[in-house]
Amino acid sequence: MVDCITLSEMVVDLRREQILTHAGRRLELRPRSFDVLRRLASSAGDLVTKDDLLADCWPGVIVTEDSLTQCISDIRKTLGPDGRDLIRTIPKRGYMLVLPGASEPAPVAAAAIRAPGSFWPSIAILPFDEFTAAPNTYGVLGAGFAEDITTELARNRNVTVIARHSSFAAKALGGTASDIARVLAVRYILEGSIRRSGDRMIVNAQLVDGISDSHVWAERYAFAAQDLFVVQDELTARIAATLFSGVQSHEQGASLRRPPASLDVYELTVRSAAKMLQFSQASVASALEDVETAIVLDPLYGAAHVARGFCIATDAAMAITGEASLDRLDHALSAIRRGLELDPMLPTGHRALGYALLYTGRYEEALIAAERSVALSPGEAMALAFLSLTQTGVGHYADALASVERAISLSPLAPGFYQGIAAGPLYALDRFEETLRNATGALIRSPGYLIAYAMAAASCVRLDRTEEAVGWIADLLRRSPTFSLKIPRVAHAFGRDRRIADRFAEDLRASGLPM
Repeated sequence: MVDCITLSEMVVDLRREQILTHAGRRLELRPRSFDVLRRLASSAGDLVTKDDLLADCWPGVIVTEDSLTQCISDIRKTLGPDGRDLIRTIPKRGYMLVLPGASEPAPVAAAAIRAPGSFWPSIAILPFDEFTAAPNTYGVLGAGFAEDITTELARNRNVTVIARHSSFAAKALGGTASDIARVLAVRYILEGSIRRSGDRMIVNAQLVDGISDSHVWAERYAFAAQDLFVVQDELTARIAATLFSGVQSHEQGASLRRPPASLDVYELTVRSAAKMLQFSQASVASALEDVETAIVLDPLYGAAHVARGFCIATDAAMAITGEASLDRLDHALSAIRRGLELDPMLPTGHRALGYALLYTGRYEEALIAAERSVALSPGEAMALAFLSLTQTGVGHYADALASVERAISLSPLAPGFYQGIAAGPLYALDRFEETLRNATGALIRSPGYLIAYAMAAASCVRLDRTEEAVGWIADLLRRSPTFSLKIPRVAHAFGRDRRIADRFAEDLRASGLPM
């Protein structure tokens, strides 16, 4: 899908829903008109019928063609002299977006292909191959799976996904995944297959790096053939979530392997996130250094400001480097809000905002921000995990547990600290054995996730295993000598529920955690 339209006088950024002149002035366009423009952009170069535009841009609402005509007029007027050439009328049928200077797609470059200003490289979903005894019976399945996954990903504003008709046309040309990536000018290709084996259906999915033609990950799913239509939606969601996590992990790993001098603003920001999630003093310091370099290189890249704020908030909340304070959290909030000013629709921005608000005690605002992140990136495991944190903070423990369990189930690549997040609502629900099991599991995979030591200790106290609890806190203080009952991650873990918050503090005092 087209994300930015560059004209001689302006840039139309469809992801951020804004039009900027090259002098930096913002031009206004009504939200409904932006919906029409985005729909036309999703099929750039192809006719979009009036019926399709009305159905897609006014779902469930009965309107006349006059409403569509007014939106088209608004778009052309805002785009200026080039507006009528960009938005062409196909008499009695519909409209077509024709980009200036449109030509054959450029070859894939050595760097990650992504839309201007994007925090995500581009991806194409190909129709799944079918190997069944009755191909005519299941002939639509391969296309159906690909279309469903494309739709699921396109709901997520973190993702740049190529429109279905372009991906399907490229598949028909044949060739390897890297050949198709060059045709579509994308970084990643998702391909797969569906086959029947006895009374079982088997679906395979593979994510391929379009530059190196190497597999990033592969997954196999099997289920009863008669359950196909029952499990298809859940399977689509799982593939989409795993795909998202796989690309994220691959991008982060690639950025860590490249020499710093070769990194651009995007890669520095991605590398910062990878380092931050190690939760160590050295990694936090290095993450901040990377993202601050990114901001110097491009002060208007919203994702970098958000990443900087998230780094500061995480450090301040858990005293990773020993600098836990409300002043630092306020500083983090300023950085995150600056990022959202630059990119109001950035899901990671709302996720980070909710996280920082939570540990300043603004629980309701935190929950609103976390829910906004999930709305902008539905099906993304990380968004669900951070929603769980805020739900725990406002005392919605059953919801919090459901959210983090959903995050874990959606992504087999889920990082270890998801289990640490799950420990919070489990402790509040008096499920102490499970709390300890999840906290321990988190520390095996993410040993720097400090709050998991506290959760393990508190659950041990409740299980009358005080000696173990003291050991957990001793390990915690060796990693972070300034960790205490006063740090925000402890003080606001169960923010509004004073009964559970007081019990947590009491258990940690009994384990030897200082004030």
